[in-house]
Amino acid sequence: MEVEFFDSLEEAQARLRGAMEAADARVKPWQAAVKVGDCFIADGGEEDLVVFGEVLEGYPEAHLRHYRFCRCFSVACSEGEVGDVHVSTVLAVVSRAFFEAMRQEGWQMEAGQRPRSLAG
Repeated sequence: MEVEFFDSLEEAQARLRGAMEAADARVKPWQAAVKVGDCFIADGGEEDLVVFGEVLEGYPEAHLRHYRFCRCFSVACSEGEVGDVHVSTVLAVVSRAFFEAMRQEGWQMEAGQRPRSLAG
């Protein structure tokens, strides 16, 4: 984990704005189309951590257009947690059947394993 310190609230807000703009610039059209009810696999941010999520809500605010309110699961958090996900971290949209199969497997996904069924 990396911790960053700032000398002022304005400096922290500017850094956050810059990070949001950079993340927005990485969004592919198919990621921008992720919608309420979709299930997905996302980058967990740590080596070998795969996150499975389901989109619960979107946001009407223009500056939050690439964020989704989701319930996410992983081997590190099998009971799930809710929070915001930036769609640039979504690696694939998967079917509800695949999502439920992964739930039954305790969210464990073998290296190189690919979803048999994409969104549908």
